Amino acid sequence: MQRPFVNPHRAEPCRPDWGLRAGLHWRSRPHAGAAAVAAQTLRASALLLASVMALQLTACSSPPAKPSSPAQAQGQAQNQNALRALRRGDTASALASYQAALAAAESVEDFESSAVALLNLATVHSQLGQNEAALAQVDRILAGPALFSVAAQAQAAARKALLLLDQGQTPQALSWADSSMLLCPSACALAPAMNNLRAHVVLGRGELERATSLALQAAEQAAAAGLQAEQANGQRLAGRALSQQGQHERAAQLLAQALLLDQTLGLPDRIASDLQYAAQNEVRRGQLGAAKAYLERAWVVSQAAGHTARAAALRQQLQSMADTAPR
Repeated sequence: MQRPFVNPHRAEPCRPDWGLRAGLHWRSRPHAGAAAVAAQTLRASALLLASVMALQLTACSSPPAKPSSPAQAQGQAQNQNALRALRRGDTASALASYQAALAAAESVEDFESSAVALLNLATVHSQLGQNEAALAQVDRILAGPALFSVAAQAQAAARKALLLLDQGQTPQALSWADSSMLLCPSACALAPAMNNLRAHVVLGRGELERATSLALQAAEQAAAAGLQAEQANGQRLAGRALSQQGQHERAAQLLAQALLLDQTLGLPDRIASDLQYAAQNEVRRGQLGAAKAYLERAWVVSQAAGHTARAAALRQQLQSMADTAPR
């Protein structure tokens, strides 16, 4: 369960490294065969990017200040209740607590705390698959430039970009990503994730060189900011793009670097994706034995993490490779 950072104070750009260590997930569906594994991996990549960004956006707040009013104290208490509810997997209670935190902030016109509550509500709605409700929360921030800070608007624009990407509305997603970057200062902490979003979209369009450039830029920005999960995203995307360009050695290096970071962060879903893309790279350069070894490792990770649909698809792909191997 991803855990939105709860802080009923100022919504400002930051470097939320701790939040990226939370366990991430995607919505698995039963698939079979090599093409199905590739499709599932692509979907997983998009959702993982959204999960990381959800954590990053809601984390961008200053340390909580001492409450200046009973309403602010109530908001802080409700945010803590929401965090505890999320930790035990009770999203319904978390949603109610964030709504109470929003009401407390609105009762005293504390717009910065309201923005944080709205972003947290959007994150929980997104987790529940309620994208329209999530969009409604961020749109409230975007519709009030006279009330909400530029930093809060930048975060809302970035969150909207990810929600639209998850709905397959890529042109609109890119437009909101651009809006987020325009609102952000030059050293904005949202830059790595927004460049990864762009890389993800153009890679899907087959613009391999541009995808490589954007992903490497994102990885460099993330490394400088200490955002390890976002750095791994950029390395993985660049590795995929380079693999499709025939630059297999460089692709293997980047995928290995992404894998090491994801192992350090302890993210099974992303570890399995790294291994699958490494296998694809080995297939492209004709190293079927190495590809099989990567897929077997991905199967072990998926099976151990309880992702049975993905594990079954990987097992079928491994069987297909065995059936087509020279005898």
